[in-house]
Amino acid sequence: MTIIRCNLLNFSQKDNLLSIFGEYSNEFEYTADGIFRRTVPPACPKCKSHGNHNGYNTYYKKGLGYVKTGRYICSICEESYEEDRNFWIKLKTKFFSTMEMLYQRFRDNHVSYEGSADLMEIIFPRGKDTICNAFNRSVEKAKVPSIKQYDILVVYYDEQHPKAGSEIQIDLTGSPNKTCR
Repeated sequence: MTIIRCNLLNFSQKDNLLSIFGEYSNEFEYTADGIFRRTVPPACPKCKSHGNHNGYNTYYKKGLGYVKTGRYICSICEESYEEDRNFWIKLKTKFFSTMEMLYQRFRDNHVSYEGSADLMEIIFPRGKDTICNAFNRSVEKAKVPSIKQYDILVVYYDEQHPKAGSEIQIDLTGSPNKTCR
């Protein structure tokens, strides 16, 4: 039986994998079974002795994928503990923030939520209510600069035209004072 093993030098998606796993040191491995774990099990958080590999835990995100993270068991106190899954949380956050930016672009171009849902069927299926909720959350998260930072003069406009021979004076409070000549 022939086995082809990919490493990051000959794997076509190495840039994507490096952006996800790049912050982890060489003490981690991604096994042939798709498990992300340490090559040497870490110390037990309870008794500080080294544990043994004990399978994996799987974390799913419907429609997006799943990840298997290593699980360990202490040989002394038999405490079970698992690998940190922050990379999976960061990856999902990055993906869904990109989707929110896409929803904002749809709204900027006056695409309805139903039209957005139709377009998303091609990319990553989302319903119009899901898109509406995600868009509203992204708008709530947006940081709007404070008005106090700027020197703003508000000018009130009234559609009434001044009569011939009269002038309108506006004080800083914005209330018009008519003076006739």
